[in-house]
Amino acid sequence: MRQLYYTIQTLLRGRGSNAVKLISLTLGLLVGILLFSQIVYELNYNTFYKGHERLAMFGTREVSAEGIAGHWEYDTYRPAAAALAESFPELVECATPVFFWYQPDLYIADKKLEETKVLFGDTLYFRTMGIEVLNGDPRQLAQAGNAFLSKSKAQELFGSENPVGKTFSMDKRYDITVRGVYEDVPGNISFPSNVLISLPTVEQNFGRGTWNSNDIYMIYVRLRHEGDLEKLNSRITEAIGRYTDVKGRYNGESMECRVLPVTDFYFSSSDNVRRLVILAVLGFSIFFVAGMNYALAAIATIGRRAKMVGVHKCCGADTGHIMGMFLWETGLLMALAVAGSLLLMRLFSDPIEDMLGLSRIGEIFTWQTIWVPALTVVLLFLVAGVLPGRMFARIPVTQVFRRYMDDKRSWKRGLLFVQFLGVAFISGMLATSVNQYHDLMKRDIGFSSERLCVGTATAGFGEFFSEEFLQGAQHVADDIRRQPFVETVGCSEQSMLEHYSSQPVEAEGGSKRSLVHYQYFAKGFPEAVGLELVEGRWPQQPGEALVGENLVKELNWGDQVMGRELLSARRGSRDGRAKVVGVVRDVRNMGFFQGKTCVAFILDPSLCATFHVRLKAPQHENLVRLNDFVKQAYPQSGISFLSYEEVRSNANASVLRFRNTVYMTSVCILLIVLTGLVGYVSDETQRRSKEIAVRKVNGAEASSILRLLSAGILKVAIGAVVIGIAFAWYVSDIWMEQFPDSTLLSPVWFILLGICLLTLIVLAVVLKAWHIANENPVNSIKSE
Repeated sequence: MRQLYYTIQTLLRGRGSNAVKLISLTLGLLVGILLFSQIVYELNYNTFYKGHERLAMFGTREVSAEGIAGHWEYDTYRPAAAALAESFPELVECATPVFFWYQPDLYIADKKLEETKVLFGDTLYFRTMGIEVLNGDPRQLAQAGNAFLSKSKAQELFGSENPVGKTFSMDKRYDITVRGVYEDVPGNISFPSNVLISLPTVEQNFGRGTWNSNDIYMIYVRLRHEGDLEKLNSRITEAIGRYTDVKGRYNGESMECRVLPVTDFYFSSSDNVRRLVILAVLGFSIFFVAGMNYALAAIATIGRRAKMVGVHKCCGADTGHIMGMFLWETGLLMALAVAGSLLLMRLFSDPIEDMLGLSRIGEIFTWQTIWVPALTVVLLFLVAGVLPGRMFARIPVTQVFRRYMDDKRSWKRGLLFVQFLGVAFISGMLATSVNQYHDLMKRDIGFSSERLCVGTATAGFGEFFSEEFLQGAQHVADDIRRQPFVETVGCSEQSMLEHYSSQPVEAEGGSKRSLVHYQYFAKGFPEAVGLELVEGRWPQQPGEALVGENLVKELNWGDQVMGRELLSARRGSRDGRAKVVGVVRDVRNMGFFQGKTCVAFILDPSLCATFHVRLKAPQHENLVRLNDFVKQAYPQSGISFLSYEEVRSNANASVLRFRNTVYMTSVCILLIVLTGLVGYVSDETQRRSKEIAVRKVNGAEASSILRLLSAGILKVAIGAVVIGIAFAWYVSDIWMEQFPDSTLLSPVWFILLGICLLTLIVLAVVLKAWHIANENPVNSIKSE
């Protein structure tokens, strides 16, 4: 208790330096705990399922005639689930197909439900996945129009009432009846859901998948024993060959099959692995910078506290007692820092959840993962407390009689070096992420998105392909076009920025096939959305088509483009093919995480219920007016308009979250480093005040004193900033690999960033040392 008493008295006397330490520890713990907890949260992806060791996913890949294997793909054909269960009864307990690509709008009494995560599954979904059913019979998922709700979603929608038998609407077209409730699932599974709708419901729209169509399902397989995976993989391709062709496919290609442990699926994406590694580097960077800044602030006081240590040793304290005092001091500050971090998490929970992509911050703090923040606190305590504690414990007892002259300059500069390196690295990463997000949002996407918004009608026009549908969609378009805040309107099958229907098409000469992304549109659509015609003319008759420049290149059409036939001239029809009448600039429908796709647009209004509306300025106010208009005029249509800026933002949300994570880390580490630098300069000017005074007496001016202090800092800073910026450039290049046709910032920008950081460091030194450099030297030497 005596050590604790002395520690508290010491903390009260050193309030200034302790404030620096507390800021450093609080910010370091805040960011470190969040990043490390997020990493562990993602490392535990798909471990929620009961018996997850026996759960696997079915995948396929194409192998060329030359033996070159493609990437494994896990969106596949619906019958694969039944085929696996039938072929391997001794190895496979059950298998289930899952469909998640389509996220419908759900309504209760015309009120759109928010934060719904919809999954489509069959009767074996819960058994295969190992998810507990709390109420209801999963066999009812065999019929269209049935659904199960998660426990929390059922409580949210129906309170304490029994949800079984309640109804809601899907896209205002289908009535869905709740048939049961299942346990809540966490966010760190590949396809989280709070609404499970029967597969036959969605297959009313998309058709039931076969071995030759709709490879849009994910197949989960539950094995009977954990060790059955290799046995299954050794025979799986041969077994699938009894149901569909796996050899002798196009151009001599063959198909290989396998099942992958469900816990490995998340990490089968190199982008996920790459991002986690970078997050770990960011976390360790701020962790060590915070620890080193605390040590720097403690060591800076060694000249003032040496006599106190000597007095304690004269009174009988040994090395262990002195070490204990400093560990107590670190522990008390650490407790305050933990409290400060928790308070900041509470105050800024919403932006933190958005940054980490969580529905609530508590998801990353569970009883199973509480060891992560606890270990972070313990390690930071050891890093921050042991190093200065050992230095103080080694101060000899004789220091009670004379001034302690060992200023530990090499230690101080070493600690400053680590901090400057850390801030340079994270600043470089910030520059890369900010530039890339700006590029993704502003780069040309093949059409004019200025003041353009998009909305899809999900009901209200009758059946697709019918005359009622055509007239209904045209009536809505005409009504919208007549509004005073609308400039122009165009109709198509779907949004411009999403996965279109796709079909492999053979290139000229039969050397290869390319996957063509296509959609249908109504007359006037290309002009309304601002497609740029490169060659030919706009389509005028049904069955005429526009193609992108990349399609012409990939299919080896050369200059003979006009009049080519491509795909089907009418959705759902096998009679006649579309005739190419024009070439447009490529539309980046899949964004910039993939290379350019081969796009085609075919004139056929029979399925066009997506409206593209270009508004007059001001966009935001007129978008609100547009949504109000369609809600009142067509309440059953389900139309809700979004600007294409918002569509692009949603598509690039992962980059935005990464940018915001780096931004938060950069702000925190910059504050830590600046407080440490100011403390270091303050200690140096105090320690060297008499030296500075003597120099001024001998004719030195304030500018020369400032140059002297700045030069000492720059000797440390230049090397650290160069190494940090170089490392940032290297890591940034790795992160940019997920964008096939994006380029890294020019090295010139990294050099300019380094110069800016050095300028900021010098500016901080000058501002802090300005007073002592201009002070009357008599004040510093009058005590001599």
